[in-house]
Amino acid sequence: MIPYGRLAFTLDDVAARAGVSLSTWRRQHHAAFTAAVKPLPGSTRPLLYDAAQVDAHLNGQPVPALPEEPHGQDLLTDAETGAVAGLSASTIRADATTGLIDPGTELHGRRWWTRAAAEARAGRPAQYKGRTPGAKDRAPRRTAPDARVPEVAAALAAAENGTGPAVTAAALAARYGVSTRTAERLVARARTHTA
Repeated sequence: MIPYGRLAFTLDDVAARAGVSLSTWRRQHHAAFTAAVKPLPGSTRPLLYDAAQVDAHLNGQPVPALPEEPHGQDLLTDAETGAVAGLSASTIRADATTGLIDPGTELHGRRWWTRAAAEARAGRPAQYKGRTPGAKDRAPRRTAPDARVPEVAAALAAAENGTGPAVTAAALAARYGVSTRTAERLVARARTHTA
C-alpha cells in the first residue's frame, strides 16, 4: 500500500537519493537502512519505501511512522484490493480488463487501485457466482460406447467355442490401427462386456 499523499521509492531511487550507485548502496548502506526503514506494506517486486522515511533516515533523523488511518486514495496492490473487495487478486485483475473495476494506475512496474475503488467493487455482486448450491449435475459425463468392444467380445466368444481364431493384442492392434496397450484394454473391456 502506498499511503495517500506519500511518494514511494524503489532501492534504485533510494541509492540515487543518497548519491551513490546501487551496488555501493547494497555493499555499504543497505543493512543499516533495512534495519531502520521497513518496506511499505504489501510491496513486493520491487520493494517500495516511503519517501519521508527514506529522507529522514538519510538525514540522520528519527524515521516517522506511516499514517495509520486508511484513506480513500491510498494505492493498493491487486492482492490488497482483493482483500478489501472480498475477491481474489486474479479476479481484480480480470475485472480491470472487463471494466467491473477501474483499470488502476501503473506505478513502479505494477498496477495499483485506490481504496475507494476497492470498496466500491466490494458492494457489487461478482459477475460469475460459481456453482449453484445443491446442483445435481455432479455425475460423471457419459461417453459414447466403443463399437469395437462388442466386436472383440464376439471374437473372444468365437475363439472360446473353437469357431474362430485366437484373439491376441497384436492382431487387434493391427486390425484397428491402435497400440498394443490399447488393444489389451479393448480385450479387458470386452471380457467385462460379456460378463
